[in-house]
Amino acid sequence: MSSSFFANPRTNPELRSLYEISLLSPQPQLQEYFLGVITTLSHFFPVDYAALILSDAKKDSLHMEALYGIEMENHPHHGQSGKGIIGEALQSRLPMTIQNISQEPFYEGAIKNPKQMDKIRPPLLCIPLMVESEPIGVMNINPLYGSRSDFTEDFHFLSILSAILSPTIKNYHLKKEEHHAGSRKSKLKTSLLEEILEERLTEVLNRIDPYVESKSRTGLLDDIISLVEKILIKSAMEKVGHVQTSAAQLLGINRNTLRTKLKDLKIKSR
Repeated sequence: MSSSFFANPRTNPELRSLYEISLLSPQPQLQEYFLGVITTLSHFFPVDYAALILSDAKKDSLHMEALYGIEMENHPHHGQSGKGIIGEALQSRLPMTIQNISQEPFYEGAIKNPKQMDKIRPPLLCIPLMVESEPIGVMNINPLYGSRSDFTEDFHFLSILSAILSPTIKNYHLKKEEHHAGSRKSKLKTSLLEEILEERLTEVLNRIDPYVESKSRTGLLDDIISLVEKILIKSAMEKVGHVQTSAAQLLGINRNTLRTKLKDLKIKSR
């Protein structure tokens, strides 16, 4: 990096861009955050393309998480983490240069469609994203100072940018994993409830004479729903020591709704 990198902060594009990026507000999605980062960077440097590609060591795979300069549907999304320059950058933890896109496995799908390659032009700089000395992925981006034989300045600046971005990117990824884990738990809980209720209600229906039930003209569905609701509310109340606020939270309803149901279903509350 040139000696002027840390001089004149008001006129220095490197320091100004890093400062503005550090002030960016969190966004709901990683794509939105990354887009904000590279858009800010493009105010100071000629950036046409950048991709955020994260690594899953357990699956030995790569997944494109965020993108700048090209539509999502026109870009590869998956690849093997141990292949090509991207794989070498992850293993060595050093920035590298992708000189030939056609020899980079991650971009194989895009090579077949020339329209997809308009902005994915070599050389691309492959910058490892590190958290606690471990690579979590790479950022592929155009050279910031133009195409030439030596990218020392680019690597220096982009490594600093990577150090700023990596913890935030890791945090987004952890939240995404937690969300997926929560969804899986919710599906498992729903499946278990469905299995239990199906078993119990089947037993009930097997004990009911269809002919007698049809003649009595009683609403079997309404009766079962009311009974299930009554049993569930009584059990919830007992579980939390008959504290209505806690029971309402457990059941996922508000306190006024619980009070109404207690009255309608004639459930005694201590």
